[in-house]
Amino acid sequence: MLDDTFVAPKKEATEYTPIPEDIYTVELLDVMSRTEESYDSKQARAKNSELEAEMETVLDFQFVLLEGKDGDKDLRGRNLFQNYVPTYLYISTKKGKNKLYQIVEALQGQTISPEQEAYGITGKDINGLIGKQCRVGTTNKTSGDKVYSNIDKFLVVKDKYPSLTIEEKEASKIKPKESAIVGADEEI
Repeated sequence: MLDDTFVAPKKEATEYTPIPEDIYTVELLDVMSRTEESYDSKQARAKNSELEAEMETVLDFQFVLLEGKDGDKDLRGRNLFQNYVPTYLYISTKKGKNKLYQIVEALQGQTISPEQEAYGITGKDINGLIGKQCRVGTTNKTSGDKVYSNIDKFLVVKDKYPSLTIEEKEASKIKPKESAIVGADEEI
């Protein structure tokens, strides 16, 4: 039986307007890693439920806008996410540099050195990029009745903006929910 003084809290739904497609300066706030079943494993298990799930590590990069306007509204503090499955650090002849390559180069402000290529990008290297700035190009994608802002390119920063304050970092951090998985897209 519930306590008679229990009150269910009321909260208004948070609504995000789409971030206009543009190039923005962002700061890398955090990089988290999680393990989930791979796409290929899910597809195979849909056909044969007796197969064992194959898991993979996913890196969740959380970027925070440092500048930008949507009409009169300031966009500083809005989040953008990029998820990446760290399979290899490579350059494809068809698609060019993979996302990890692009992110690292943009945040460090220079191309990846031969030493970095030879020894690989480590967790320590990626953690060292937290707090660094780069520019990102965004596109908006509609899926059903929802619109998602996606990062489609990473560029070296031209003009540095004031870094996020402690208060802005706290406000931008994703509060963990039980069994929540952060998606690659920000629902708007």
